[in-house]
Amino acid sequence: MTESERYEAGRRILSTMLGEAAAEASAEKMRTLHPEFERLVMTHVMHDLYGRAGLDIKTRLLCTIAALTVLGRPEQLAVHIDRALGCGATRTEIEEVVLQMSAFGGFPATWDALTVLQGHNR
Repeated sequence: MTESERYEAGRRILSTMLGEAAAEASAEKMRTLHPEFERLVMTHVMHDLYGRAGLDIKTRLLCTIAALTVLGRPEQLAVHIDRALGCGATRTEIEEVVLQMSAFGGFPATWDALTVLQGHNR
């Protein structure tokens, strides 16, 4: 598969997560950070990781939420909560993933993640 094909496949995955308009807005934001960053996210993160066989996108997004919780990265959580909800995850599933991480990332990280989820209105 060419890099161009990987890029386009990655864009389709992002559109599945967010819808076309929100995916374009997200891609534009990435391009404003650095033009190469958006290409890397689409080809590597979206296509090469989220596009792998073996787990569906919803499960991969729940794993991402778990990782961001344990790493204490609440600034990224809202984006991935929105994507997970867009791919069929329920709010209860997300809450349970975050609560499970209290044993691995600690209560402060779980507190922050629950605070982000509580403020999320989708």
